[in-house]
Amino acid sequence: METTDDKTHATRPVEAPIPNAPKDFDAVTPSSSDRSVAERDGNAHEPQSVVDKQDHGDNVPLDATPATPAPAAHGDEAPARSKLKIAVIMFSLAVAVLLVALDITIVTTALPTISEEFNSASGYTWVGSAYLIAQSAATPIWGKVSDIFGRKPILLVTNAIFFVGSLLAGVSVNIDMLIAARAVQGIGGGGLITLVNIAISDLFSVRDRGMYFGIIGGVWALASSLGPVVGGLFTQKVSWRLV
Repeated sequence: METTDDKTHATRPVEAPIPNAPKDFDAVTPSSSDRSVAERDGNAHEPQSVVDKQDHGDNVPLDATPATPAPAAHGDEAPARSKLKIAVIMFSLAVAVLLVALDITIVTTALPTISEEFNSASGYTWVGSAYLIAQSAATPIWGKVSDIFGRKPILLVTNAIFFVGSLLAGVSVNIDMLIAARAVQGIGGGGLITLVNIAISDLFSVRDRGMYFGIIGGVWALASSLGPVVGGLFTQKVSWRLV
């Protein structure tokens, strides 16, 4: 005999299971979904932010030490020299300039005596001109040669050339030989004038160069004033060949 409860269970329809139905605890609420999307977007943009930090120098290792700036190069600062050494250097350079400057003015008072001895009425004019022309032509050449071979060797070479020219002028037997010897003197003298100025620029700083160039200028003034007097004295009392 069936009871009322059995009839109720028999007549109740059986619900078919829904395939792939999500469980209650797997359901995602809208708020959690939005939060996960934001986190995912943040993770996606994280590498770019790291790259930006590296590009801007923000990602610096903790153990990195700041680079110390390199010391400024003081090209104009000259090494320290004693006063005695500076005095010897300047005395040597001043004597070289004195000889060259004297040779320009010392021969002027001796020209009448030279012209009379060699019986040359017009050739004596080239005695002074040959020296100045050769000096002017050799000046730029010696500057470039000293850049290649150094200041000191070329300074000694120009001294030797000047000495040889002076010796040849002193033993000249005619006016042509004297003019050629004066040209040799001019070649050596042009090198001396140039290398003295270059040596001062190389040895001393910009702050001190003006004083030493002033000393050389004083030597030029002394030679210009003493040259004619010394030339006339040697010509009258000794011989023009010492000029």
